[in-house]
Amino acid sequence: MLDALIIGAGPAGCIAALMLARGGKRVLLAEQHRFPRDKVCGECLSALGYRVLERLGLSESFHELDPVKLTQNHIHLSNGTSLHLPLPEPMWGISRVRLDQWLLYHAKASGAEVLQPARCEEVHPSVIVRDLVSNQVRSLQSRWTLLADGKGALLKAKPAATGDLGLKAHFTGIRGPGNAIELFGVHGHYGGIAPIENGTWNVAFSVPKCRMQSDLDALFAQVVEENPVFRERFRSASRCTPWLVSALPRFGISHRWEPNVIALGNAAASIEPVGGEGMGLAMHSAELAANMLLSERVDLSVLRRSFAILWRTRSISCRAVARLVSSPRMSRLIHPSISAIKPLRRAVMALMGK
Repeated sequence: MLDALIIGAGPAGCIAALMLARGGKRVLLAEQHRFPRDKVCGECLSALGYRVLERLGLSESFHELDPVKLTQNHIHLSNGTSLHLPLPEPMWGISRVRLDQWLLYHAKASGAEVLQPARCEEVHPSVIVRDLVSNQVRSLQSRWTLLADGKGALLKAKPAATGDLGLKAHFTGIRGPGNAIELFGVHGHYGGIAPIENGTWNVAFSVPKCRMQSDLDALFAQVVEENPVFRERFRSASRCTPWLVSALPRFGISHRWEPNVIALGNAAASIEPVGGEGMGLAMHSAELAANMLLSERVDLSVLRRSFAILWRTRSISCRAVARLVSSPRMSRLIHPSISAIKPLRRAVMALMGK
């Protein structure tokens, strides 16, 4: 019998697999996609996630990936007002293509068995996994199933859809600061850009379904015109990867967990992506769960409370910031001098979990 079967080889799944395998546990990590693969994501690793890498002795190796150090957070409202907020701790711009491949390598090197490409189709009463090459179906027994699929699709109580979609691509030639995450408010929604490795930039937007169209370049051209700073940034920019689109669920920690199943990262809770904390939350939730399983003193009510604390403040504050940025009416209430008030700057960053 396996000690842990982990579904999903993103940041949460790989960190859990790495830690449990290092601790002598028999671990199987199942991932349905071939790597390298891209994903809709803001592609900023927060200080919360970076500290996980430090504790695992991986920070030096991480810097070999050539991540971009980010020290500023610039918020540009649709009325042209801009807020310039220094980050209390650096964040790191890094593509999911590069980060996830690197994390999977370290999970394997730590002793985790990897089944890829393989899709998990059921978690109760046993875990059913289909090999997507041979089409062979296996029924696996494990003491614990860690669900790190990014969306909680295998949970009995599935998260509700929000009606918003995530839109993401990489660009070159953006006229922006090389050390900042920038957030832009447009008509009814928002998006962000950040420099990543190889001189490219990640561009990710939250877009209401009612606004989506088949021609994504045309949609993006409309969005660019709705914020004067955004328009300036893209005056000479070129898209260098295909557009990716994905649903953006938003839901909190469940009050009931299924027996012997622990959801991690976005499968446990999914908040407004405006704060750039998604990967950090995923990695730290995996660290908390792995440490508890390694201790052999497993109390899921304690772990659930730890998760709730981890997500609660960020969830409320990030939703508030998203509504502020995406509402032209509320944007008019913001005065540029707010960014000069140091206590208020610190409060805004703290509410967003930084």
